Amino acid sequence: MADSFVEMLIALLIFGIPGAALAVRFVLRPMLREIADAIRSGRGDLSPDLERRLLELEEGQRLTNEQLEQLIEAERFRQQLESGEKTR
Repeated sequence: MADSFVEMLIALLIFGIPGAALAVRFVLRPMLREIADAIRSGRGDLSPDLERRLLELEEGQRLTNEQLEQLIEAERFRQQLESGEKTR
């Protein structure tokens, strides 16, 4: 049983990791190239698809920042409750 596990692990290392790396390269490379080209040329010449992607990324970043601020505030409130301090 241990031998079959080792063989599966070796097969994964030999075929799986390079295969995953190639897949990521061919999937992400065109998108990253478009974004890099857009950054170089400025936002005025963006394709509609790329503009949509950038807007989605910006919106996701904004939502993440808002959630982070809420978590920070909740943690401060929890610490105040545990320490017995009065809230504002």
